[in-house]
Amino acid sequence: MNRIWTRALPALGLLAVLAGCAQGGPFARGTAYRCDNGVNFTLVAGESVTLQGFRGTEMLLRDAGGIGPTQAVYSNPQVRVETGLGADGREALLEGLVPGNRSRCRER
Repeated sequence: MNRIWTRALPALGLLAVLAGCAQGGPFARGTAYRCDNGVNFTLVAGESVTLQGFRGTEMLLRDAGGIGPTQAVYSNPQVRVETGLGADGREALLEGLVPGNRSRCRER
């Protein structure tokens, strides 16, 4: 019985570390933004982003785009969000939530 635990404990430790990594990153708990047009939204990210705004919930997938590891682009056919903009990386550009409108947003 001790042999099983001796082999299982390192694997369990590795799983715990990997689970912690999966919960990390800039959007782990959700990043709240306020836009210049009065729209507020929250991004919760993984390989996809859930954008929660006044229109309800939008699922956006990660796109190729952005410059460097701090910038990311997420989109679906209606909405596009660029994050990691501005001098401090805390700004975003939101397109398509309101038709024909581009909004500059800032982390709250």
